[in-house]
Amino acid sequence: MQGARFVLFTIVLAAIACAPRPPRAAPPTPGHDDVAGHHDPGGADAGDEEPEDDGEDERPPPPPSEPVVPGGNQKIRSFAEAKRLLGKIYERHRVDLYCGCTFFPKEDHGYRVDLASCGYVVARDAARASRIEWEHAVPAATFGRTFVEWTHGDDRCVDRKGKRFKGRKCARKSPEFARMEADLHNLFPVVGEVNGLRGDLPMGILDPPDRRPPHQQKTKDVFVFGACKSTIDRGVFLPRPEVRGDVARAALYMDWAYPSRRWLDEDHRRLFERWSAEDPPDAWERERNAAIAERQGNANPFISGGAPPAGSLTH
Repeated sequence: MQGARFVLFTIVLAAIACAPRPPRAAPPTPGHDDVAGHHDPGGADAGDEEPEDDGEDERPPPPPSEPVVPGGNQKIRSFAEAKRLLGKIYERHRVDLYCGCTFFPKEDHGYRVDLASCGYVVARDAARASRIEWEHAVPAATFGRTFVEWTHGDDRCVDRKGKRFKGRKCARKSPEFARMEADLHNLFPVVGEVNGLRGDLPMGILDPPDRRPPHQQKTKDVFVFGACKSTIDRGVFLPRPEVRGDVARAALYMDWAYPSRRWLDEDHRRLFERWSAEDPPDAWERERNAAIAERQGNANPFISGGAPPAGSLTH
């Protein structure tokens, strides 16, 4: 009887060992919120792009307790609303910013990238490379970490189990953060993989060592994307030369429109001013600026040519 039991036990073990196992999922592209599972140390979300159907509460934040200051986004109060409006603006110009890829609406929702149209070669994440994401040129994490709600939380930021949270979702309790996150002048369609790998890396040059708040994402990797001329090189994101003026004017605008945040260091300010001079606004950028002004109530003066108020380029 013992021999029969031993034989039966051996057969069962062999069957378990030979059973097919589900394939191990490839590691996600580091980068943005729940899409890639990237978070700041201490729980503050580091990301920019969100899952297309994340189920997150998209109710707008409470109205400001004080009048909306002139300069920045006057009307749009949520990132979800901003993305819907951007879809309308880009109906006539379905070209991503960083690589020049064309994109098309998907049957359900969102946009599919035609990678062959720009010679794009996937670096790590094919699924994310196939879709368009709305990129903050100045990452949400960069200006977000200037808000106490992002870095330390708030009494209003408590989940259903009574646990406090912080990061991007808590920062949305601030009307000013909500205005900045939804500011159309800082949002562009880009290949999702580039968005994810860039994360909150600085553009053009490394941050000064004493920068506060510091960028959280660090990398020694080098990423190229085939014929796409935007690259990531050891902790720095380099947009293609044809659009460096576009991102520079978005960054200068965000610093001017929300001066209390003080996120832009002087080295990057000089770099962006040089990029803006070398790559002046083209017809599409001016058309985009006018369309945004119509929808959110203000134009980017670095595009429209109206000189910002005196002292707006320094604090």
